[in-house]
Amino acid sequence: MFGRKKLRQRAEVDGQLLELIYDVHDQMLRERKLVESATDGEERRQKARVALQEGLYDFLHRQAKRRRIDPAQVERFSVRHNLAQINK
Repeated sequence: MFGRKKLRQRAEVDGQLLELIYDVHDQMLRERKLVESATDGEERRQKARVALQEGLYDFLHRQAKRRRIDPAQVERFSVRHNLAQINK
């Protein structure tokens, strides 16, 4: 009755944070693959993009730890994300 709305909102925000973390992680992996295939001129730019993605991923990961996201929610999201990756 009291406080349920806050809990529901917190779960939604935590879900959005988890989705963002996984999106940034996927983007970071794509950028790393591009670095391997880049020429010398593009390599520095690609490395900078990878460093930016790594920094963003680390920041988001620390925010998730600070928010103390429910481990069950992380597990559900992780399974759903991994199944989506397999089905691509």
